[in-house]
Amino acid sequence: MYWFFRNILWVIMRIIFRIEINGKENINLEDKGSLIICSNHISMWDPLTLAITYKRQINFMAKKELFELPIIGKIFYKVGAFPVERDKVDLKSVKQSLKILKEDKILGIFPEGTRVRELDIENVKEGVGLIANKSGSNILPVHIETEYKIFGKVKVTYLPIVKVERFEELPKNERSKAITLAAYKEIYNITE
Repeated sequence: MYWFFRNILWVIMRIIFRIEINGKENINLEDKGSLIICSNHISMWDPLTLAITYKRQINFMAKKELFELPIIGKIFYKVGAFPVERDKVDLKSVKQSLKILKEDKILGIFPEGTRVRELDIENVKEGVGLIANKSGSNILPVHIETEYKIFGKVKVTYLPIVKVERFEELPKNERSKAITLAAYKEIYNITE
């Protein structure tokens, strides 16, 4: 079901938008292992943009309200998405994330947890770092730059992978936050 929808979307979105993909050297298409893709989130189009620009299936974590919609909710489940409660620590979604990564699949997360237009480090949630730390999965940060106007440019930049092994020396209680912040800073090109 994922590939059916992805291929249709690929055609539609390539007609509607001018999609430019940068950082292809940061994507290892032959990689069969687990990976977390995390991106800024400016529009409902973002998961679709990631799905058509990345060659492996992405299992997205999405707000639970989407799964309560009669037809849309069923489609979301069919394409590998799963719900998350954003207003609390959702252990069920964390377990589902770890299961996906244990199966050497790709997990898609928006670390701010909702659509945002302005950069604010206070918006970032520690979930991505927690999941990366527990699973040992690296993070592929992505930056999407666009206003999603018809025939407008959608610039998708795949950034260097954040390797979790570089945080092993940190105390356990600091790792998740450090990993999350490293991914967030890559996405927004924040330099110290």
